[in-house]
Amino acid sequence: MGTYPALMHDPRFSQIDRRTLLHTIALLSATPAGVMLLNACQSSGRHQTSGSSTRPQATPYRNGAVAADHPIASEIGVDVLRAGGNAIDAAVAVNAALGVVRPYSCGLGGGGFLVMYAEKSRKAWAMNARETAPPGVWETYYLDLRSSGGPEGASRYGGHAIAVPGTPSGLFLAHTQHGSLPMERLLAPAAEVARSGFEADDNFAGAVASLRSTRERLPWTKSISSWIWKQWCHDGKAKAGTRVENSALGDTLDQLGREGIDAWRQGKIPQSLVRTARHSGSKLTVEALEAYRAKVCTPLIVENAFAGDTLISMGLPSSGGITIAQITGMLDAVLREAGYPPLDSPEGTHALLEAMKIAFAQRARYLADPAFAPVPWEALLDRDRIEQLSLEIQPARARSAEEISTVTQLPDDSGTSHFSIIDRNRTAVAWTSTINGTFGSFVGDPETGVILNNEMDDFTTISGEGNLFGLRQSDWNLPEPGKHPLSSMSPTIVLDDDGKIRAIAGASGGPRIISATLQVLLGMRYSDRTAQDAIAQPRVHHQWMPDAVRHEARDDNGALQTALETRGHTFESGNRGIAVVQAIRVEEDGFEPASDPRKGGNAAGY
Repeated sequence: MGTYPALMHDPRFSQIDRRTLLHTIALLSATPAGVMLLNACQSSGRHQTSGSSTRPQATPYRNGAVAADHPIASEIGVDVLRAGGNAIDAAVAVNAALGVVRPYSCGLGGGGFLVMYAEKSRKAWAMNARETAPPGVWETYYLDLRSSGGPEGASRYGGHAIAVPGTPSGLFLAHTQHGSLPMERLLAPAAEVARSGFEADDNFAGAVASLRSTRERLPWTKSISSWIWKQWCHDGKAKAGTRVENSALGDTLDQLGREGIDAWRQGKIPQSLVRTARHSGSKLTVEALEAYRAKVCTPLIVENAFAGDTLISMGLPSSGGITIAQITGMLDAVLREAGYPPLDSPEGTHALLEAMKIAFAQRARYLADPAFAPVPWEALLDRDRIEQLSLEIQPARARSAEEISTVTQLPDDSGTSHFSIIDRNRTAVAWTSTINGTFGSFVGDPETGVILNNEMDDFTTISGEGNLFGLRQSDWNLPEPGKHPLSSMSPTIVLDDDGKIRAIAGASGGPRIISATLQVLLGMRYSDRTAQDAIAQPRVHHQWMPDAVRHEARDDNGALQTALETRGHTFESGNRGIAVVQAIRVEEDGFEPASDPRKGGNAAGY
């Protein structure tokens, strides 16, 4: 059996067969950290790419690259790399900066996941900084709140929606483990942007419009969102070109840089956050903020995940890595049988959509925080079983959602941001951060400048009912104190069969994160496209339920849609965006970063 290079120096994995490995995975799934490792047993050479591929041009950067969804954040990351910082140093600075320039997507009041791979040492690392449910909640908390006359949408807006943030702990854990420059240096650029201000762009204006719509639809949210509406939205007048600043957030970042994570856990910052949160009904406590710890995790590693490539992604409580691994496993088998047709052909797209349906149904039925639920690792990740699932895909007929499964669906995350980084030593970082909905819970703290998440809506808040995005969830995902809600975040690094980094990607956009990340990675590796071209390609998405294909506009006059409808696929009416991806294509001569035009990002490098 071939062994993954990162594990060759670990005696536990140097001589181990598949049965023993799967048993080890099952044991790991019972640990509080909920970590997962998969080292699949098959290997194969890369097939010839399809004839419709686009040959990439030369990669533009040799020393480092950053792809974030805002140009200011990308440039800050490159400045850190130029100053001698490594990929983790740049990642900390970029994450902090995105919390300033994309405050409706991520920030100190949220959480996220990170995966890292160092090509020189062949070692992978992952971090779970996902939010957790606060003390004082229980499985029927939101049902009981409704019965007692609580506000409409309590799991989505206001204090009841707030989970314990994880991002600050994650920033400092990543830095402690792998950073090199002083933390004060890394947080200073974001603090300066917060104080001096920046120009809002079209995406920012869209977030303001979204908040306005909710305030009009649910008038009771006007009071809880009053500070955000005034500070960030200029009372609804903010538009592209408006100068936006938040000096309080700048001061908080400066204090964290000087005093470290203890400033988040003790003193004025946590006291102010908790006071603001509890004023709007939250169960958040100073003790919960002090006790939260981001966790080092073993990443999900799948050899020969697709056409010989190794996949490094995030295990639970992120569902992204597992779901992508299942889709790629089924897709590889189906495309191999069909002679590897182009992915954008009717045959290739049909296979992709059918594999998505099956994987999302599996996700809905089985996945949750493994510290609180018995997740069947062996069945979900066994390659033989995935091959069997691929046999259910019929080449000329789309199966209905009911044919595939009858369980309920899982949650969405909208207020999210992803960035990808690689440094001159070819250490790669993929980091996805979120506050869940746009502007999170709508609760912002004027003293610290922090917007608090609404991550509680990623739990099954009321059994059998949809969440903010109309999705229903398994009861394995009911809220409990200290529990992580399941996530779609999918930070991913792809290696070739020599263990060299070839692609880095991740996305924002709820369950569409999974399908978008996957399609961009396949575009770069299977279709041999440049990173920018792979991101620009129209995408499709199927999450099993609702039973319809979400799709973006194409230039083929509807020919692909017609061919798929002939096979039995049902399409949503109209074209809708499918997530926002930031990616880097890696070649021997350098790096090509690309940011998604769907959110107005801009990559950078040197």
